[in-house]
Amino acid sequence: MGGGPIGLAVVECLRARGVGKVIVSEVSAARQAFAKEFGADYVVDPRTNDLVATSRELNNGEGPDIVFDCAGVPASISAACASVRPRGTVVNVAIWEKEVPFQPNMLVFREAKYQAVLGYRRVDFEEVVKALGSGALKPSKMITKRVQLEDVVEGGIKTLIADKDKQVKILVQVAS
Repeated sequence: MGGGPIGLAVVECLRARGVGKVIVSEVSAARQAFAKEFGADYVVDPRTNDLVATSRELNNGEGPDIVFDCAGVPASISAACASVRPRGTVVNVAIWEKEVPFQPNMLVFREAKYQAVLGYRRVDFEEVVKALGSGALKPSKMITKRVQLEDVVEGGIKTLIADKDKQVKILVQVAS
């Protein structure tokens, strides 16, 4: 759920791990294109497609084994819980800005699990460094713009705010 920077990083990590089928749910057309570029097999716009039905159809009628919520909005957590197969796992990767209504029975009736992750453990960093070194992860395609340090506010931060659908990561260069 979600094709922003966190969701795209999850797609790339899943691909590096050899996951067989990756489905991304995203409303932004630009981010849908990024998701395809990063390796998603299927990209679903939940505004125009029934995400739950589509994810079940793509997974033999049962839904995905694991659903990653990278969007952090009420619709994404609801869709994640409704999409996951019985005894599957919903993994929260998103950082939530607001309190969200959550109905635990969406998981209880499926005997599904909810797992929260943050990714700041030493082993996480070691795995990322190893994947970077082997070439399994290629984060350079996440860099959509480069700015000099003196332009970090206008060309960096304000650009991310105003044009977040077309930007993934803006790299700040401290030397020319």
